[in-house]
Amino acid sequence: MSDLIQTIKDLYAAFGRGDVAAILSQLAPDVSWEVEAPAEVAFAGIRKGPEAVKGFFQAIASDHADPKLEITDYFSSADAVGTFGRYQCTLKKTGKRVDSPVAHLFKFRGGKIVRFVDHINTAAFLEAGQSSAAGR
Repeated sequence: MSDLIQTIKDLYAAFGRGDVAAILSQLAPDVSWEVEAPAEVAFAGIRKGPEAVKGFFQAIASDHADPKLEITDYFSSADAVGTFGRYQCTLKKTGKRVDSPVAHLFKFRGGKIVRFVDHINTAAFLEAGQSSAAGR
């Protein structure tokens, strides 16, 4: 296993423990953290720098109950790690469960993460965020 894959496994473990500080410590000062989705998805957006990335984790903590991230596949190159798996959570606002595939890309420079790209099923988050009383 590459050192970069172990770094990412350690970051996922930190996420599971809620240890955001450990994750932020692995980010370059100019990191780009990218989750493209509609504005209704609170953790979405393109954030620049570790302080802005903290907002990603704050949004998840604020909106998601019982989060579970399970990564099943890891791929690496000289300066990147790609992963595939599933993310599950319950949206606090509606009590609805979301189960989405995820694909993550981590790019490294000098041992620090300089870019993170998160691909998820944004429609699942939008649907779960809607009230059941919305004219059905």
